[in-house]
Amino acid sequence: MDVLQLCPNDHPPFGEVCAGHAEALGRLGHRVRTVFFESRGFQPPAEFEFDYKPADRLGDVGRPELLVSHRYGAYRAGVGLARRLSIPQHIVLAHEFGMFSRLSRRIRHRLFATRTTRFAGVSPPVAEDLRRSGVRTPLVLPNPIDAARIRSRLKPRETARAALGIPDNAFVVGVVGRLHPKKNPLRAVDVFGRYRAEDHTAQLVFVGTGPLQDQVARSAGDGVVLAGYRPDVRELLGAFDVLLSCSTRSEAFGLALLEALAAGMPVIAADQPGPRFVLGPCGSYFESDAELLARLRDLRSGGAPSPPGDDFVDTAMRHVEREFSVDALASRYENL
Repeated sequence: MDVLQLCPNDHPPFGEVCAGHAEALGRLGHRVRTVFFESRGFQPPAEFEFDYKPADRLGDVGRPELLVSHRYGAYRAGVGLARRLSIPQHIVLAHEFGMFSRLSRRIRHRLFATRTTRFAGVSPPVAEDLRRSGVRTPLVLPNPIDAARIRSRLKPRETARAALGIPDNAFVVGVVGRLHPKKNPLRAVDVFGRYRAEDHTAQLVFVGTGPLQDQVARSAGDGVVLAGYRPDVRELLGAFDVLLSCSTRSEAFGLALLEALAAGMPVIAADQPGPRFVLGPCGSYFESDAELLARLRDLRSGGAPSPPGDDFVDTAMRHVEREFSVDALASRYENL
């Protein structure tokens, strides 16, 4: 079967997410082509067939039997394409909450969506958000990752810390992702400041940029490092003793949390539906700032933090493989 994938751009993580979907469908014997409307320097994996075309100039794309549209911009272009080419199946994937929060989008959906269009969210909370917006029986198609590849490319702890300018003897809390209000990085700075008063070796390292970057920099005290955007962040995960997520309820998934699990790293996360779906029984959750402080103290109790035990790593690997591997996504597609 010929499959066409549409995505507004290849900006991280969407280039790799689309490559994962293509690999999952390829394992079912389908030929998958992907079109990004804009390029932002994606480095594709081998055997990933893709092209760049503006949404209004898709031109000759053949007649695929399945169209997969990622995000609203691709859905808007895909609806017309599916009608024009009479594509028998169209799957639309929402990566965030609020795909149909605007009235104009809901009206367009009622007017133009066909019976062959199926909607999916990257997590059950996103699927539920679609259902509340009027979408019938939304699916769940989570972002896939290759855990074995992530673990094989991890740099040694000393090398990773040197790359980020972190002392070898520090207790390091990592925060990976955009410095955006939904990630709530200012809460991480505030709570870490209180923890740092107890442990002067501790370091809080932000990897990423975003609209709150200047605010975070102004609020940062001793021990806070803004490492900026790092395309090699997956390779540097071994620099951290724990990954921290202070995300709000607006967090739909949390790919960085999933990558940390794949690397065998403990994760402390605000107890929100998206991150809880990703982490499952492998996460350590908090609601109040006091609970977050307690989680950090627990990791540091008895001196230097010890590496995760084999039981935790095995449980994390099984969780990732069962729910978020390429094979798991292929099984979900096969069930369709």
